[in-house]
Amino acid sequence: MNHAESRKLRWKLTVGLELLTSILAVPLAVLFVISAGGYDFDQSIALIVGSTIALLCSYIVPGVRFFVLGRILKDLKDSRWFNLNSQQKTLVKTKILNFPVYNTFFYLIQWSLGIPFTWKFMHLFFTPTFLESIPFFFLPAIIYPILGVSHFFLAESTFVDILESDRLNEIETDSSQIITIGVHTRIFSTIAAIATLPIVILGYLLFEETSGWVKLGDITIPLILTLIFMLIAVAVASYQLSSTIRRNSENMIRIFGEMSNGSLTQVLPMVSSDELGSNSRALNEFVKRLRIIVKSVMREANKLSESSKVLGENTRELSKKMQDQAASTEEMSSGVEEITASIQSTATRADGQTQIAKKAQKSLIDLEERIRQVHTALLETKTDADRMKTETKSGEYALFGTQKAMEAIEESTAKMGATVNVIKEITDRIGLLSLNAAIEAARAGEAGKGFAVVAQEIAKLGEQTQDNAKRITAAISEALSATRSGREVIESTQTVFKRIGDTVATTLDRVSEVATLSDSQLLASEQVKSAFTELSRSSDEIRNHTQEQALTSTEFSKTIGSISETTEFLNQVVNEIDDLAGKLNGQAGKLKSEVEFFKT
Repeated sequence: MNHAESRKLRWKLTVGLELLTSILAVPLAVLFVISAGGYDFDQSIALIVGSTIALLCSYIVPGVRFFVLGRILKDLKDSRWFNLNSQQKTLVKTKILNFPVYNTFFYLIQWSLGIPFTWKFMHLFFTPTFLESIPFFFLPAIIYPILGVSHFFLAESTFVDILESDRLNEIETDSSQIITIGVHTRIFSTIAAIATLPIVILGYLLFEETSGWVKLGDITIPLILTLIFMLIAVAVASYQLSSTIRRNSENMIRIFGEMSNGSLTQVLPMVSSDELGSNSRALNEFVKRLRIIVKSVMREANKLSESSKVLGENTRELSKKMQDQAASTEEMSSGVEEITASIQSTATRADGQTQIAKKAQKSLIDLEERIRQVHTALLETKTDADRMKTETKSGEYALFGTQKAMEAIEESTAKMGATVNVIKEITDRIGLLSLNAAIEAARAGEAGKGFAVVAQEIAKLGEQTQDNAKRITAAISEALSATRSGREVIESTQTVFKRIGDTVATTLDRVSEVATLSDSQLLASEQVKSAFTELSRSSDEIRNHTQEQALTSTEFSKTIGSISETTEFLNQVVNEIDDLAGKLNGQAGKLKSEVEFFKT
């Protein structure tokens, strides 16, 4: 619904309600006051002018109603409707269904203010007497019932198109939030309003006639017009009541007609707040559940049809397999005989295996004893290798000390060579001194002869000292060479000892590895011995089990014969199931064709 449609609907309702008020109710009220009050022509004109002014002033109330209805209908606009959740949409429909009841307050306010305003405006033209004012007090009893019924039915019929639209038709409502006006209440209110109208008007006029207040012969024309408008009001109210009932009945007849043709897609619109409207909600719920059931039945019928086909195929396949099984049982029977012979052969082999396992266990015990002897010899070799490694280390340390001593001797010999060099220098100087002394003795002549002898002796001594120094130097050189040779021999010996130590360490590591392997061999031999013990026990158990299996195979052969008989019986049962599956498939197809009559 757009803005123009909303305004059109509000104007339609407002104009319709005001036509009922202005054309039906106001003339009826004015004519009643003129007739009951015995007004003359001038007073009648004054009353008509006053009522017209009051009516125009009361149009503010329909304006407020126009605005309130616009607030309700604005949620039906596309820009707002699709943003509402289901609860908010239900609230909009509930407000529209309750609006005819709320409209009662608008016309009550309008007439409650209009009647005293009309009486007040009459004072601008003349001052009515008490008898002329009394009819105004009877107007609510005359106008309110008939106008209330007419307003209610007209407002309800105005919203029919909206409530039957796709937008509101399938919106579910909460019955506790809807003001229910039942059919009995509608009929009783309409009859009461129709009955009250002539009773009050005619009763009051007859009372005035009998009391002598007014002579009816003087107001014949107003009285006739009053009766005419009264009949029109009664006809309008009756027509609106029958229209409401007819509209709901036509909707139900239409829905039942669609249902009789198998259509479950239609929804009965809720256009009133009476029992018929409540029944439409219950009927829609019933159709909804029936639609679900029909869909479920159609779905299950399809499944049943497919299942029956599958069942037929499975039974045929099962029959074929049962025949294969019958053939297989014969093969199994011959196979069982072969198994029995094989079991007996297995028992014989188990006995031989037991004897072989016992011999192997005995050989394994001998092997374990030899491994223990090897392990003991390896431990002793490891001990000797450890001792050799220690002694080699001691010899290496001793050679290292000798090497240090040789280095010290070599250093001392080198120092002695330096000392001999000093002696050579001294002998050289002695030779120079003896030469100088000889020279000086020769210069002295006779006096220097004794000194010359001394100089000669000194020269001889220097020569002897120099010869000795040369021999010492040669001895020191030989000693130094010998010392160096000894040091090199010691270094070579030390290297050899180191290699011997490394070899001993490597040998010790390998002996340790061999000892570890021998430990592993001892452990493995224990495990193998246990395994052979288990093998021997298992062989005994196999022999016992094969004997039991021989007995079991005999029983199994008997069982296979029983299975063969059962297979033949089951084959017959499967054939019967196949026939039933065919019948079930036909019944499922018939059920499907019957259910497809309904359109969901």
